[in-house]
Amino acid sequence: MEAVNQVAVIMPVYKAHDTIKATLHSIAMQHGITYKCYLVVDGEEQGTYDYLKEAFDMEMDIIYQEVNAGPGVARQRGIDSSVEPFISFIDADDTYISSLALYYQHKPFNEEKTAMVSCDFIQENKDHSARLRERDMVWMHGKMYRREFLDKYNIRFNETRANEDVGFNTQCQCFANENEQVYLSHDVTYMWQWRDGSTVRTDNQSYAFNESISGYVENKLYAFDQVLSQKEIDDPLRYFMLKGLTHLFKKYLLAMIQKDKTARQIKKSVNHVQKWARKYYKKVYPLVGEEYIEKAEKTVLAQTGLDKLEHYEQYKLWQKQLTGEKTHKGKR
Repeated sequence: MEAVNQVAVIMPVYKAHDTIKATLHSIAMQHGITYKCYLVVDGEEQGTYDYLKEAFDMEMDIIYQEVNAGPGVARQRGIDSSVEPFISFIDADDTYISSLALYYQHKPFNEEKTAMVSCDFIQENKDHSARLRERDMVWMHGKMYRREFLDKYNIRFNETRANEDVGFNTQCQCFANENEQVYLSHDVTYMWQWRDGSTVRTDNQSYAFNESISGYVENKLYAFDQVLSQKEIDDPLRYFMLKGLTHLFKKYLLAMIQKDKTARQIKKSVNHVQKWARKYYKKVYPLVGEEYIEKAEKTVLAQTGLDKLEHYEQYKLWQKQLTGEKTHKGKR
């Protein structure tokens, strides 16, 4: 089937009646590029969102999944059901930031070497203040992908409910090369709206130190497995593996200083981070190799913002805890 439009705008939808109209208005005002919107309703009754077809003058397919399987599965269903050569994602409670958002996401693809574009985006906080998120390679916000690139390397979402974004984008980064590049754009195209019921940003950071951690590790390991099934390990892949552990170390440090948490709650969060960091370490570090670790570890740690000597020493002690080695205090 030949694609008529340039971009497939894919939106996972679940209990979004209060927010989805604002999201669709931000899509409907796009110009300078042709697109089709794919709403993937994740486990709600057939026909629940059909009223939107009459309310909005745009090309729109509404796909219903019988079982609620999470946004990653819904996004993958949208990819598999669409034909457009470029793919952009938006959540049903967010908005594009201007009428030229898709145009600016797509513009770098004028270069044939561009395989993925990651634009900056705005994160709205609870008090309605705004934070600029730059050079982000985790969230799907503000990103666009060349379908040909995804198909070539069979880049797909893992069937998890947390942090599936990082698994998808890690695959893209690992497969990127001089002829298929990730383009980091400073154009701001997306607004991550605050929503009180959001799983990611409610319950006093519970998600950040629980589901987010297990999801991060599961999806990183999934991404590396996918990549290693198609190519030999190289230094760029070793770098991404090493960077994953320094990210978990930072989460470990932050878990220990959570505000408004009891000592018992903090201990529970720390133990959860340790459990999944240990799983990551034991799977990934033998693949990285001691020679590369010695060469690159301090550099990668510095990029995480933890480049002071005391942090490095603490990082090395933390690694020993993950391996089960005893520290000088005789503790695990």
